[in-house]
Amino acid sequence: MKSSEKIVIIGSSVAAISAIETIREKNKNLPITVITKDTDLFYSRPLISYTNFTDEQCYYRDKNFFRKNNVDLIFGEAMSVKNSSVVLKNKGYIKPCVISARSEMKSYSHFTRSLDNKKNVKFSKLLIAVGGKPIIPSNIAGINGKNVFTLTTIEDADNIKKFCKNKKHAVVIGCGMIGIKSAEFLKCLGLDVSIVELMDKPFASVLDDKSGKIIADEIKKHAKLILNNSVYEIKENQCILKNGEKISADIVICAIGVVPNLDIAKKSQIKTNRGIVVDKFMRTSRKNIYAAGDCTEAMDILSGKKMPIPIWPVAYRQGAVAGSNIAEIIMEYAGGFGRNSVDVFGLPLITLGLSNEKSGEEIVFSDEKSKVYKKVIVKDGKIIGAIFIGDISRAGIFTGMIKDGIDVSNFKNEIFSENFGYIYVPKEFRSKEVTPIEI
Repeated sequence: MKSSEKIVIIGSSVAAISAIETIREKNKNLPITVITKDTDLFYSRPLISYTNFTDEQCYYRDKNFFRKNNVDLIFGEAMSVKNSSVVLKNKGYIKPCVISARSEMKSYSHFTRSLDNKKNVKFSKLLIAVGGKPIIPSNIAGINGKNVFTLTTIEDADNIKKFCKNKKHAVVIGCGMIGIKSAEFLKCLGLDVSIVELMDKPFASVLDDKSGKIIADEIKKHAKLILNNSVYEIKENQCILKNGEKISADIVICAIGVVPNLDIAKKSQIKTNRGIVVDKFMRTSRKNIYAAGDCTEAMDILSGKKMPIPIWPVAYRQGAVAGSNIAEIIMEYAGGFGRNSVDVFGLPLITLGLSNEKSGEEIVFSDEKSKVYKKVIVKDGKIIGAIFIGDISRAGIFTGMIKDGIDVSNFKNEIFSENFGYIYVPKEFRSKEVTPIEI
């Protein structure tokens, strides 16, 4: 690697952090600069739905992470990539090798120097790790109103808390993972919550009818759940649904989902599809430019198709692969698969892979009294999907078996037995990395 190399990373997501850690394992001295518009860094986004989290609980890396890894930090908004430079919206501010605690990062006044009025940051290799952005439907009247929010960042959570003072009624649009956590967040703030979902059940893309009913019944104990309907118009204190029904709504959370953030890629002539298109080395269509995390599309090992897989483990692995290749240690990304893990008002739910696939063999365990439901889908002898409700204790084992493509034909009828474990897994896998995987 040339001594003149300079690595620039746009974004401060988990993919960016993973890339930095990997680069530093390979090269301690390679200059790295991170460009980010976020003033709160390396925090766990799932935790923002809890109203009482502390900074210590929220951060997954030490606040001095950048200092310790000799990374320069530029606070500014990257607009596009021109030739071998990142073009900033404004001149940006730089504080070399420093990351402050959250409370200290709300003001930009302490930053040591500007970029000498320059809007361009030169690089020899670039990583785009800008994550995803909330879906905001344009067909809902009033969607841009002052009482409409998303819940994807700490700043969002802070703004919602402030707005909810002396408010009574809330509406959440969408009943997926973000919708559920938004509803719990609002309930903790003391509001009555209604959830409006277009489909016929919660988590419709990953749950079957039986599991969907279990989750719906649990939600109804804590919030009003309206299925097979949608919000037509948002007013100052109410939502009007497609069927004409009116619901009190002092605040509305739009929680339909997220899509890859393609803004920079599209402005920079980088090939995109549903996400930024990357190869197995996380390289984009432009030389010396890589991408990783929720902004990309990559191989789904179960469907055999390239698609966005916006989950933490995939983003972290992609960042590591990108970082290794940037450091010129060749590494390939083998692909991933979808995983969802969420507590639904205290009831744990995990889905893995193609959990709603209709063509495979279903193996089911159900105990309605204890609200336990477990299902795996087997196709061609291999598990391609799974649903766990109530009892998620062995979900990590099943995740590992899906990842490694283990043939379960000889023990599929024992999968939900009390003593099921690695003893059933072929010896060649037991000695390898068939270990529980973090969901």
